[in-house]
Parts: sequence; structure tokens; C-alpha cells
Amino acid sequence: MPIKAIIICKSQMRKLLSEHWLYLILLIILAILGAKALIHPGLFTAHDIWHQVVRLYYYSQGVNDGQFPPYWISQLANNFGYPLFFFSYHLPWIIGVLLLKLGFDIPNTIKILFFLSYIASGITMYFFVKNLLRNRFSGLISGILYLWLPYHFFIIFVGGSMGIAFVFAFLPLSFLGIHLIKEESKFGIPILAIGLSGIILSHIMHLIFLSPLILIFLLWELTNVQRRINFLKNISLGLVLGILVSSFYLIPALYYNQFTKVHQETGFSELYKRNFINFNQLIYSKWGYGPIVNNAKNGENSFQLGLAQWISMIFLVLLIFFKKISKNYQSLSTSLVIAFTISIFLMLDWSKSIWSIITKFVIVDFPFRLLLPATFIASISTGIVLQNIGKRWRNLVFFAFIFIAIYTNRNHLNVNQYTNFPISSYLNIETEATTNAFNEYLPIQAEAKLLNKPWNEIVGENLSASGVKKSTNQLLFNINVIKEGTASTGQFYFPGQTLYLDNKVIKFSTDKEGRISFIAPQGNHTVAVRYQETQLIKVSQLLSIVGFILTIALFIKPNL
Repeated sequence: MPIKAIIICKSQMRKLLSEHWLYLILLIILAILGAKALIHPGLFTAHDIWHQVVRLYYYSQGVNDGQFPPYWISQLANNFGYPLFFFSYHLPWIIGVLLLKLGFDIPNTIKILFFLSYIASGITMYFFVKNLLRNRFSGLISGILYLWLPYHFFIIFVGGSMGIAFVFAFLPLSFLGIHLIKEESKFGIPILAIGLSGIILSHIMHLIFLSPLILIFLLWELTNVQRRINFLKNISLGLVLGILVSSFYLIPALYYNQFTKVHQETGFSELYKRNFINFNQLIYSKWGYGPIVNNAKNGENSFQLGLAQWISMIFLVLLIFFKKISKNYQSLSTSLVIAFTISIFLMLDWSKSIWSIITKFVIVDFPFRLLLPATFIASISTGIVLQNIGKRWRNLVFFAFIFIAIYTNRNHLNVNQYTNFPISSYLNIETEATTNAFNEYLPIQAEAKLLNKPWNEIVGENLSASGVKKSTNQLLFNINVIKEGTASTGQFYFPGQTLYLDNKVIKFSTDKEGRISFIAPQGNHTVAVRYQETQLIKVSQLLSIVGFILTIALFIKPNL
């Protein structure tokens, strides 16, 4: 039976490619044209590009040190240790580690990851809209406009935001899963699970910004399905599977959040107040590469929605107003316009009172991240517009949208400048001590001032240290203690940290600066501070394995 199921899957894949190969080739060509700057030798400057180099480096080192997936990185935070991958995304780096194993270096791996996410986003958008509107032509134009939009180029070439680039690819997949469940397709549940887990493992904060759109789309699908109980049951199953797959990250991130400084006054919790934008910035704002200094209204960052996308939304509103939308798409179009309006409103200052309520429950950083759902909606709307205009105008409108999208984005396809720094330059710069701008995930008892002071493997009186060895999950050294006394190791405490003295686990405390402290007995000893996975993490990983197996099984044998 498993062999038969695999043969059926291969047959369906061949049929899929034979039906869509021409459209996919065109998408790939336009994706290569849009991402041609990634082909140039060397890495490039971008807001977060230094973070990405450091994260990929330490993720790879963590895997080499036996952590899979990595959580704690002992060399970060000035060698005091930092729980980076308890809270930072995993999916891009899991793929990145595979590319490194194939022989690619870190700069090229990062560029490949950006390119893969970019091309995948166009393909997933094509398949979503094609299935939603039952029209490959509409799917193609939506896929192209999803690729060729200012915010997509901003995320890759200006922001260097790896996690968000991957969210672009998994968002259409999530919606495709929801729609296929409504259509009672056997692949709907696993596709929804993959889409949801992909978003969570790529940039979990984006779920906050995407939730209104997802909810509106779910409600629309619910009103158009006959077997509503069955629909809700399968949606719930897809959501549960998606959560299970991402449990190895999601559960530790939610639970261990309380052991960090993220809820203290680090500045991170107040960041959203400075990052609303003006409506005219959505119409047009000058393209630039500088960082956000004081607030999103000033500086060189462009937050324009895109001319083709604005035209698409205006066309859709006019078609609704003049009742030129076919009956099948009236409620969908109205729902999209409502979701688009909500997304635009929540990016503006007028919505501050709403965000002040939201931030009592969750932490957000940049309200302008709602550009992703807004541009997603605009891309879908283009497909609807194409579907509902007269046939004699269809080809003209199709090519007009492509021309406008390519022409208006022609100056957005370049990076600021290319670089060829050694990896050590990225690792040693002070701003990359944690790869988080506010060091917000420092252990709650950690003294942040230690990040700017000389590091020592151990601090105490009447002792000396030698033979220091460091890895991502261990600090190991020898000590010679002349007189018994209290000593503090060069590692912050965080759940999972374990102290060994002469290969035996010993009890320890935490000093006033958050370091692991213990009574050092007289004599020569070996000290090791090792991060070890907690029981919660082990259970979370087991849940992910179960979710992954079930998701794959539903693909191979959907009628399980």
C-alpha cells in the first residue's frame, strides 16, 4: 500500500507539472529577473544582513556541536551565553545548514536562501489564486504581482529580513490549504499544516499581523461551504498539525519567554509607538537604504504599496461598486477590500488606541509589517480583476499590469553595495553581541553591562584558570583553587544550564549579575557549564516529530 500511494503521488505530480509548466517557467524567469542582484559575487549591505550571517554561523556551529535544533549559544552576549534560538526563527537556517553541508559558504548560502524564498512565494501564490479562482491566467498575474512589489524588494535588498522573506512563501500556502479544505481536497489539511508551521518557524510575530486577514478569509470560506462542521473539523486538524510540527520552537519560545528581559523596559516593548507611517508613504515614498533611526516616518525607507497594486485595488472597488463582479466573487471581493482597509488603517497613527490594547497581550514592533497582508490582498485582487473584465480587454490588462509592475520597480532591484568581509568581522562587531537590537532576550537576571566588559571564564579570589574550551553548548576549563571560596563562571544562567565539577553535576546559585556561581573547593578541578535540553524541550521535539510524520503520511495516504 505505501508503494502504491507513492506511485499515485508521483503520477499526480507529473500531471501537475504538465498542466502548469508554461506558467511556472514564466514565473521563474520573472523571479530571476527580479532577484538578479543576488547573482552578483559577494554579500550585500542591508539592515539585518549582519544578523543573518551571525545567526547562520552559530546555527551551523550548534548543529556541529550536537544541538539539533540549537537553542542556547554560549559564545553570544560577550561569551556569557544567549538563548538566541529559543526565540529566533529556525526554518531558514535548517535549509541553510543543508546548503553549507553541500559546500556553499555562508554569504552564498544567505543569497540562495533569499532567492529560494522569493521564487517559492511566486509559485505558491500562483497555485493559491489558480485554485481559488479556477483560472491559471489569474493565478499567473497574481503570482507576478506578488513577486514584483516594492515591499518584497524592500524586505530582501534593503531589510535583509530572512524570516519575513520566507513568510512571503508560506502565506499563500496557508490560504491554499484553507481553500482546499473547503473544496474537500484530500491535500488541504497537510498543506495548511505546512503553511502554518512555515510561518511560525520563519517569523512567528507575523501571525499577529496576518491574523485579521486569515480570520476574514476563514469566515468567507465558512459561509460558502455546505458541510460546515466537517470544514471546521478539518481546519482544526490542519491547525493542530501545524502547531505540532512547530512545537520544538513554539512551546519553548512561549514558556521560556518569562525568563528573559523582553517584558522589562528595554525599549523593545515601546518600539511600535514610533513606527506608524503616513498614508502618503503608502502612495509613494523615496527609495533608500538607510536604517530607521527615530521613527518610520523619517529616513530613507520606502513603504509604498506599489502602483500596480493600488490600481488593482481601485479597479476591484469600482467593479464592486458598479456590480460588475460575478456572483461567485462578490462576497470574496468585498471581504478582501474590508481586510485591505483594516490593514491600511492599522499602519496609520489613527490606530494607536487599538495597538495600545493589543500590546497589553502581545509584543509587536513595527505596525508597517501589515504591508505584507495588504500587498498579499492586492495581488489576489489583480487575479479577480482579470477574471471579471471583458474577454476582449483581458490580454491588454494582463500585459499592462506586468508592464506597470516591472517598470515602476526597475529601481528597486539593486542592493546598496556589495561586500567581501571575512566572517570573523561579522562575529566580532559589538552590535552583533546577541543579534537582537535591544538584547531583549538576555536572561532576566543578567547584567547587561557585562556585554561591554572584558570576559573571564571564571571570577573569584585565590584561584586561576587554564585550558579554556568553548562550544555553542559548553564552557570547559581547569581551575587551581588555593583556598575554598565562591566563584562565578563566565556563563549566564538560563533553564537548561548545568554545572559539572570534575565530571559530576553540582548545585549552583546565580550571582547578582546573573552568572552561574558555586563554591570552588581547594585543589585542581575541571569545570564545565553545559547547556542540556530540558524535559519540556524534549517533549516539544517529540511532538514535532509526531506532527511531521502525520503531515507526511497525509500527503502519501490522504485518506488516513
